[in-house]
Amino acid sequence: MKIKTIIRKAVLIFCGLFLLHSCSISTTNHYHADKKMSFATDIDMSQALEMMKSFMPDSLNQGADFMKMEKYPRDWQNIYEIQKMEGKVATNPDSIKLMKKIFFKGNFDADKFKGFSVKSDPLTNAELAGVGTLLGKEGSMMNNTAFDDWDGKSLKIDMSKLQMSPSDFEALLKGGETDGQTTKEDIDGFLSMMDMDLKNKLVFDKKIKSITGKHDWIKKVDNKTIEVNFNLKEMMDKNHQFKDKDNIIIIETE
Repeated sequence: MKIKTIIRKAVLIFCGLFLLHSCSISTTNHYHADKKMSFATDIDMSQALEMMKSFMPDSLNQGADFMKMEKYPRDWQNIYEIQKMEGKVATNPDSIKLMKKIFFKGNFDADKFKGFSVKSDPLTNAELAGVGTLLGKEGSMMNNTAFDDWDGKSLKIDMSKLQMSPSDFEALLKGGETDGQTTKEDIDGFLSMMDMDLKNKLVFDKKIKSITGKHDWIKKVDNKTIEVNFNLKEMMDKNHQFKDKDNIIIIETE
């Protein structure tokens, strides 16, 4: 199964109409002094799956492709190895090099599927730009480009990239296709049924020297760690009332 397909189906399970309980996507970005960045994301789907079982217990036993989660690797495997086992072999050298630096595994409690994790080796700016193509639009919830502008000493965060319009959300749910008919009322109705938290931890090799700009979502934890936490409702609400709402946050290290 292609990694894009795995990710998209996970997002759809998360965002499906049966998902009435809270859930979270937790990502840690590590900023290295050599200008590279690595990331690790954990997606907990246990509550989503329990809710789906209560609504459609038969579907879980009908061999539906998106529910064949027992086939997901339990140990870390790079994307190139996964696609090779599926008989889908990339030929572009740059793509192969990047695929070998992105790793995936399913998470299980005994034989009970809980979710999955994605992580990377340290990546250059050029490689980070290719991650979006590799993971697909749905992968933006795991590796948001708002956190990619790193030069080895300072990180520039464009907070506007952390918000999403109704049409963006519609395209995410429909795999990139949209008819532009989704309204704020549609989104509000959908969001009233779910509560998704997005937790981002930014860890630096060197100590933080200064932070320029303020935002309610930004919190300094210690001299090497920043947290950027928000939920899907805040992400979608462009009229959300903030105490501090600077568009650009610059974190400079020693």
